[in-house]
Amino acid sequence: MSARPAAWILSDGTHGMEVQARALAAALNLAITVKRYRPHPLLRAWPALGLSGWFGPHAGGDDLVPPWPAVALACGRRNAGAALWLKKRGGVPVIQIQDPKSGNRYFDLLVVPAHDRTRGANVITTTGSLNGIDDDLLTEAAAGFAGEIARLPGPRVAVAIGGSNRRYQVTENDIAGFANTLADFAATHEVSLMVTISRRSPPRAIEALRECLSDVPHTIWDGTGANPYFAYLAAATAIIVTSDSVNMVSEACATGRPVYIAALHPERGRLKHFHDQVMAAGLARPFDGTLEYWEYKPLREANRVADLIRGHLSGARSPADAG
Repeated sequence: MSARPAAWILSDGTHGMEVQARALAAALNLAITVKRYRPHPLLRAWPALGLSGWFGPHAGGDDLVPPWPAVALACGRRNAGAALWLKKRGGVPVIQIQDPKSGNRYFDLLVVPAHDRTRGANVITTTGSLNGIDDDLLTEAAAGFAGEIARLPGPRVAVAIGGSNRRYQVTENDIAGFANTLADFAATHEVSLMVTISRRSPPRAIEALRECLSDVPHTIWDGTGANPYFAYLAAATAIIVTSDSVNMVSEACATGRPVYIAALHPERGRLKHFHDQVMAAGLARPFDGTLEYWEYKPLREANRVADLIRGHLSGARSPADAG
């Protein structure tokens, strides 16, 4: 059996971006090495400067030195400059995930969500973001928290709560208001709630959730110990996810469970376009306190994108033909 091709994932440590690169590298069956660093401020602002040779690849972190990998993957504009530096210095093919806003022609392939505007012969579009969720991952995750989950009466609904982003701040009052709505929802439909928060949630989110959900069966991950996020998704008969994150909505839709999107603040622009897209496809619905069940093909884009990349690299077709 031949060795798997070596791949570098170029990462500034941003979890959501690294997850996407890992998922695509795994779908391509690449041998992954993650290179973490602080992006050079000029390359972060103007990624194309990575091709100039005027700067090093980053402002500190893992060395980018030979032997070079067979391919490099980067996610987000902040990592695109280091990827282009590597392409210039080592002749390494670059797969860029998310729109780098720096010119399609500089990259061998771009993988961008359909709610972004970038298009071209070397562009593959996706519905939402990439992740590594599959049936095996969900089964293994659920087994690790089987005892905790079994203590909750069914049906069980997973609730994934995000937080502040570049568009707005999520406050403790926002979480408390949402938690009161969740309590009414759980009482009305006689369900248990399995709640997770994120790194972006307000500092006192846990206290607000515990107070408001005290009269309904629930469990809340408080950010300590092993993260049951995937276990909760696996065990859920339905999922409620806040609207602030493309990654969280994409991960919920990767399960095949009914997904409700709860808006803590009104969404607009690209994120609203994404929500409209998954709702039109029958994957998700707005959270309005109702609970219904429906089926759809799980949204698992990493494998589809990997097949298109293989076809492109073999010269079989342009990714734009099926993007």
